[in-house]
This record gives sequence, structure tokens and C-alpha cells, in this order.
Amino acid sequence: MVTPVLRALVGEGELSYRQGASIVLISGVMFSFTALLFRALDNANDWQFLTMRGGSTALVLLVVAYVRRRGRPVRFDEIDWKVALAGVLLAVMSMLFILALARTTAALTTFLLAAAPFFGALFGRVFLGEKVSMVTVGAMATAMSGVAVMVGSGIEAGQTAGVVFAALIPLVLGLYNVLLRSKGSSVDPILPAIIAGGTLVVVAGFVSVLTVGLAMSLRDILLGFAAGGVILGIGLPLFNLGHRSVPTAQVSLLNLSEIVLAPIWVWIWPGEVPATATLIGGAIVLVAVIYLVVASDRQFRLAAR
Repeated sequence: MVTPVLRALVGEGELSYRQGASIVLISGVMFSFTALLFRALDNANDWQFLTMRGGSTALVLLVVAYVRRRGRPVRFDEIDWKVALAGVLLAVMSMLFILALARTTAALTTFLLAAAPFFGALFGRVFLGEKVSMVTVGAMATAMSGVAVMVGSGIEAGQTAGVVFAALIPLVLGLYNVLLRSKGSSVDPILPAIIAGGTLVVVAGFVSVLTVGLAMSLRDILLGFAAGGVILGIGLPLFNLGHRSVPTAQVSLLNLSEIVLAPIWVWIWPGEVPATATLIGGAIVLVAVIYLVVASDRQFRLAAR
């Protein structure tokens, strides 16, 4: 499968459904290791980690753009205010995720992230006039009850700031998805990712310089590079490439691999045990998402007949 993926990355072909689904699943697994890498830091704080993550992401993606120059070149002239804003929102999501991880559990952070499809549907209705089905409304109401359980558990544990940061992630992700949908399929998905990496390194680097500086141990530098240059630099192009061959509803289902696995990795090590209420609320949200995905896929198949 490696050869078809490499050929598709340089614009020399498209992936089959099975190949696309496989790399979407793989990218979700890759994203799930971010929390573990952050927990493994020696002394670097959240902003230092974000600086290294953003810089390495931008560097690797620029290399990818260079490799693609003779096949499917990255059209930097396609960057307009919507693409630029999408990149900034992507950077904001990354910042919120790491800032939340620094202040609350990985389980609460990632389970709240699972609510993103519902905010995407809501913002799609508000900004694009997209119809919201009763299935979506029911699933959204169910998911919100799960979110309420998780938020309550975080506030009771004195993790209010972390809960606020985590709760903002699905809101920003919903806006990001709507913004890209408004552009159609004409935008190269790598462009917002490059802008996000550049935004991260500038903003996080500025905050780091003003506070603790940029001095980090070699271990922390390598962990930041793994979270950016590897997980985002490789995972994002794979995800963007794979989802072109997979129906949108199934992409959401495959991407649950990140939501489920991230808390498991930090549970195994360093032994971060999530609160019972977080697990209950997260389970409610996951059930709502799976129900929405399955129902939407069924409606799509019936409409296609």
C-alpha cells in the first residue's frame, strides 16, 4: 500500500476506498499519541512545546510541498482570507489542545473533542444554510448531556481552566470545517496546515520568549518535533489525502480512533486515571457520534439509490 500512497501524495494517482480508509485510520492513531508525548516532557512547558511543534510542522510540510512540485504542486497563490483564517483556526485548535492537556486530563480533553461534528452541523446551518436533520438534533442533544457530565466533573476537580480550553476546541473545529466547506474542494488541504504551523511557531515562540525562554532539553526538542514534524507533518497530509476517497460520515467514524486511544495511552503510562464521570460523559458523546455517523451514512446510501 506504500507505493500507491506515495504516488498519490505527488499527484500521480488516486487511492481506492480501502486505501483511503486505511490511512485515515492510521492518521487518527498517529494523532492519538500527542497527549502521551506531551506527558513525557522533561521540563518544557506548554508554550515551549507548541513552539517546537509549530516550527517542525511548518518545516516538514514545506518539504512535502517541495517534493510535490513536479506532480501536484501546492498552489500558494490560492491563499485568500478564508484559507488564511482556516490556518489560524487550526493553530488555535492545537494551542487549545495542549493548553487543556497542561491543565486537565487527556480523557476529558479528547472526549470533548468528539463533540466537534455537532458544532459543525450547527455552524453549517447558521453560516451556510445547511439543513439539520432530526437525527442530528437528537444526537446533538444526547452529546450535550455527555458534555455536561464531563464539564461538571472537571470543574469539581478544580480543573476549570483546562475544561474551558478543551470545551472551546470543538467550537473552533466546527468553524474550521464550515470555513473549508464554504470554499468547496478547490483548496489544497496542505495550505491551512502550513499556515497553522507558521502561526504556532510565531505566537507560541513569542509567549515563550517573554516568559521562560526557548531553552529546552534535547529530549523535549525531539518530543516536540515528533508531535509536530511527524504527527502533524505526516499525519495531516495522510488524513487529507485519505478522506478524498472516503465518505464524510465514515471519516468521522474512523477518526474516533484518536478520541478512544489517546486516554488509553496516558492511562497505561504515566498512569493518568480519568474520573468516572469523565468516562461516563465521554461514552455518551461517543455513542451519539457513532449513531449520527451510522444514521447519516444510511441516509446517504438510500439517497444514492
